[in-house]
Amino acid sequence: MNPVLAILLGNTTAALSLVRSRTPGRVRRVPVAHLERLRPYLAAARHGRVSPLIIVGSVNPPALERLRKLLDDMAYARPLVAREDFSIPIETSVDRPERVGVDRLLGAVAARERARGACIVVDCGTAITVNSVNARGVFLGGAIFPGLSMMAEALAEGTAQLPHVVPAGRVPVIGRSTEGAMIAGVLSGAAGAVTNLIAQARKVVGDRAHVFLSGGDAKRLAGLLPRDCCDIAANLVLEGLILAYRGWHKQ
Repeated sequence: MNPVLAILLGNTTAALSLVRSRTPGRVRRVPVAHLERLRPYLAAARHGRVSPLIIVGSVNPPALERLRKLLDDMAYARPLVAREDFSIPIETSVDRPERVGVDRLLGAVAARERARGACIVVDCGTAITVNSVNARGVFLGGAIFPGLSMMAEALAEGTAQLPHVVPAGRVPVIGRSTEGAMIAGVLSGAAGAVTNLIAQARKVVGDRAHVFLSGGDAKRLAGLLPRDCCDIAANLVLEGLILAYRGWHKQ
């Protein structure tokens, strides 16, 4: 397989990786509001006048348009976009498949490949999603709720006196300050929600369903979940993007 540049466009972060094998190489991340910071990585991926093919998974249409303009400015060929230019190879059992986020489906593709059976994907980004795949490899849907930063931001923006906090560090059992109480609520609330959703999903897809924790806040949340409940696979969605493209390319 010739080198491919895989790019994910989320709501907050863009991730880029030069892929030479089955899995992502080193992953570079920049704020999605500043896609121009990808320019040096895009330039470094070239070998002389030869540019690698670019594949994209996006849940952010405005960012995708800005990326296309950046690539055009750098004389890159038009990127191939998951769902638009190549299909995502997973059967779904949901009400409106076309509205399921590309990131959720790509994460499910990679988890299914790893688990070879029923699996649950917890993706911890701007939003936290908990998605289920049954033993036949069918994406069943899941749950979506605010991510850690969004929860903290909502508290600050939706009230008159609560401050802005960064939900990190140790979780106090009882917050001894307003900030501590907010951090305890956000982190413990997210961990409790994820733990409960995993338990409920296992009632549907099976007690032995493999659980994967992915996304930018995966490591932060992992320490708050029951021990050995899941495997951290921070780049699971990138893996799914690569698998989807490879499957389509072989057709």
